[in-house]
Amino acid sequence: MSEPTLRAVVITESLTGGALPAAFSGLEDRRYAHLLDEQTPIEIIELTVPADRAPELALELAAVLKPRLFYAHLLDGERMLVAFPHTVVAIRRGDAAAIAHAQAVGSLFGIPDEQMRFAEMFDTDHPDAPAQPEAAAQ
Repeated sequence: MSEPTLRAVVITESLTGGALPAAFSGLEDRRYAHLLDEQTPIEIIELTVPADRAPELALELAAVLKPRLFYAHLLDGERMLVAFPHTVVAIRRGDAAAIAHAQAVGSLFGIPDEQMRFAEMFDTDHPDAPAQPEAAAQ
C-alpha cells in the first residue's frame, strides 16, 4: 500500500530567488504555464508531498514566499494547507470558518479574493481560469 500524499501547487514567480527550497528535492512532478486572472502569465509547479512531511514542507514554502500577493497550497481530498508568507493555515473540506480565516489572512498579503477560492480548489485546480486546457491535453 502506498503512503498517503498531498499535491502541492506553487507559483514559480512567488518564490524569493525563484527556486523551491532544498527540502522539495525529488518531489516535483511537472511545471506548466498558466494565466493568472486570465492575463498574467505564470509558471505552476506541481509536487507530490508525503502526508507526514506536509506540515514541515508547508512551513518551508511559507519561509520563501514573496511578502505580497502570493500563496502556495498542499491538498488531498479532505484537507488543504495554505502557505502564506511566514504563515500556514489548515482547511478541512467544507469548513467555511477555516476558509474565511484563510481568506482573511490572505487579504493581509494583498491577495485578491478571486484568487482565494479555496472551497473550489478541492475539486478544480484553477477555479479562476475560464478553461483548463492543460487538463484537456492529458
